[in-house]
Amino acid sequence: MKGLKKIALASAIAAVAAGAQAELKALDDSTMGELTGQAGLVIDLETEWTIGEFAYQDAGFIVLRDLSMGGNSNEGTNSMLDNIRMEIDVAGAGAATALGPDNLLKYGFSNVKNLAAIHAANGGSGFAELAQGSLAAGGFASAGSFDVTRQDANGNDLRVDDEVVYNDGDLKIHFTFTDAWQKGGGFAAFAAGGGTALDGTAIAGLAGATLAQATDIATSAVDFEFNIGQIGIAASTYDVGNQGLEGTDFVNGTDADTTTTTLISDLSIKGYLGPADILIENKGNGFGADGSSNILGLPSGRQSGNADSKIQWDSFFKVTDLDVYIDIAGVQITDMAIHNERGDQSSLNQVVERDATGAAVTTTDASGNVVPVMVNTSAFGFAQSKREIYAVKDTVLNLTTLTTQTGANIAGYVDGIAINTRFKGDIDIGALSFGDTGTSIGKIYLTDITSTTNWTISAK
Repeated sequence: MKGLKKIALASAIAAVAAGAQAELKALDDSTMGELTGQAGLVIDLETEWTIGEFAYQDAGFIVLRDLSMGGNSNEGTNSMLDNIRMEIDVAGAGAATALGPDNLLKYGFSNVKNLAAIHAANGGSGFAELAQGSLAAGGFASAGSFDVTRQDANGNDLRVDDEVVYNDGDLKIHFTFTDAWQKGGGFAAFAAGGGTALDGTAIAGLAGATLAQATDIATSAVDFEFNIGQIGIAASTYDVGNQGLEGTDFVNGTDADTTTTTLISDLSIKGYLGPADILIENKGNGFGADGSSNILGLPSGRQSGNADSKIQWDSFFKVTDLDVYIDIAGVQITDMAIHNERGDQSSLNQVVERDATGAAVTTTDASGNVVPVMVNTSAFGFAQSKREIYAVKDTVLNLTTLTTQTGANIAGYVDGIAINTRFKGDIDIGALSFGDTGTSIGKIYLTDITSTTNWTISAK
């Protein structure tokens, strides 16, 4: 992409929450006109959709009805899920470009450094430390993490994600914001000397926003709402698309349709999306158990285990209001929130700890090796989920067919898909009630949840 202008660059790096607001004074039009960055695709999108019914048939059915996705209705009349940018790159071998090596790509909140640099270049206060390692501070290769003395007003460490070096041929998709300042009036408004905080307070241009105001605006840049009317099960006689699912009737206790059962209903999820990254590895189409060529001791040519190439999917999100009725149990959950705003507010991501000079902090491990100190980066209030998805070959033991299975697969083993998930965040439940009384038993708060769940899915 040649001839980038300042507003175009500002939009490109307005990708991630918590940054700064300022026009590009440090990088003027003349300078930007000389830059040639990495090749790739940038796709800005907005979408909304509805599905009347989704049905999966085994013998009987699993049925989902009245699905919808769009913008958060609490954010105004716009029903579109918008202000989303997809940046698509295929990593190279590390060739130099004006924006750094062609295999050094954005990840997580790495663009916070660039947002902060824009703000700091225009006289914004409190952004200088966050700007370390930004384009304006000397390129993506600059030191980008922070020592323990660099904290916000609440004492939380302001370490931010670094750009990541990927393997030659890896496909990387980075989801970001089209305009990080949208909720405050948009980049153009701030660049012209205006803009507003989320509480409606006027902000005197790009240099006038505090770090807290800028963070609030940027972390609410992409709002979403997802709804499912009903999820249930049905008999094999279910009339797809026409019959529907019977709801729970606590008033009359009637049961007009005994062939369907509603499991949950009135699921509504509202919140905000942070950055997300999808990585598809270029490691070939072979199978091994994470480096081992054969986990079952098979002859050469009969590989088993995990796929060498995997899909990695990292996402930051914040649920501000989740409501659902669990019909099968008679449980009502309202005002549920998922975030990372209490306790340990760091993400699952890690960077090398650096001192005030930018030098790596090291320690000596149990074997006597000098190794860098790794520290978790800030989650900026978002919960985080990291998923790894890949095929598995001849690794799922099927006891029902152990003595009879023949064909291309190893006797007793089938193929499948592995989904490994890590989560970090907090959960609040505002009200929990039973039946249709609406009387809550109280509030529930879960803080500093860290979980790892591994799934392997295969045909029966």
